[in-house]
Amino acid sequence: MSDVVTPPTDISTARPLRVHVVGHSAAFLVEPQHGPRTGGGNYGEQVAELLTAVGVPTQTTHAGRWFGLVSDFVGRYERDFRDTFCDVLVLHFGQAEAQTNVLPSTIFRHFGTWHRTSRPGAQLYRDKVAGRVWKRARAWQRWAGSHDDGRTHRLSPQRFTRDMTRLVELIRKDVAPLVLLVDLDPITGRVEYWLPGQNPRREHYQKLLFEIAGQFDDAVRVVEASKTITDVDTQVPDGLHRTAAAHRLTAELLRDEILAWLGKDAA
Repeated sequence: MSDVVTPPTDISTARPLRVHVVGHSAAFLVEPQHGPRTGGGNYGEQVAELLTAVGVPTQTTHAGRWFGLVSDFVGRYERDFRDTFCDVLVLHFGQAEAQTNVLPSTIFRHFGTWHRTSRPGAQLYRDKVAGRVWKRARAWQRWAGSHDDGRTHRLSPQRFTRDMTRLVELIRKDVAPLVLLVDLDPITGRVEYWLPGQNPRREHYQKLLFEIAGQFDDAVRVVEASKTITDVDTQVPDGLHRTAAAHRLTAELLRDEILAWLGKDAA
């Protein structure tokens, strides 16, 4: 399969390089705010600016989900992956999958969702009931998680590997893009407090990303964005999502990987 993936040779303003980003909220959310339209935003937005600035017109699209797991996207492969016909696919998964599941994902999503209905009584429930229950549920998660010892995951290591591998196999067969796997940022003290044991879990899934990439040729690569984090509390202020400036560091790594694949220099 080493000769399957070849870079496009006809990039222009009429036919820009197509970069597609799929992942959980760390792929698209910026803290504490998005920032300016130029020079701000997430790494997907910024990599388009960086590549265009060196003579590679680029268009970025996203398919993301708050607290998204790779298993959520497998059933939406045609819509969220294939039908973009991307030249470069960026996958950003692993951090959520690695978490303890002592508080099941469905419950976690219920309390943390942005999808809030306008039905009568719904706002009253959110204001008077959900907040109080969430505090108790979060305390349970912290206590139970400290006794979990790696027994539960939001998506097990085996399923994570199978789903990621399956998506890469499908997209290489149908579209043949460069596939870049963004690695996992360091765990902040805030996250470790509420999710005890997340540090070793993160290390485990980090290794899985390299094992997944190792099944393929050089057109599937891990981008070690985590190495750009030198002050995690400043660069990842809420514990999970980067600032615009920190997103730019990831964008620069993606730019360099893409330019190397295209056989161009970052002038």
